[in-house]
Amino acid sequence: MAHESGWSVKSIRKLLAERRIRHLKRGNRYLIPKSAIDDFLNANMIEPEDRSGDLCVPETNGAPL
Repeated sequence: MAHESGWSVKSIRKLLAERRIRHLKRGNRYLIPKSAIDDFLNANMIEPEDRSGDLCVPETNGAPL
């Protein structure tokens, strides 16, 4: 999973130890369904705030000003 997700092995082990990601433990091995990764990301996704007085200038016709 670390290779596929880009997360460190340490981070994944921490998520498993804290029971923050769905998994199945079989002996010494942890089996993590692919859907568990999507579920975890969706549950922990932080959406950007819509800040209407932002000082950034919006792009025009796909080109920055």
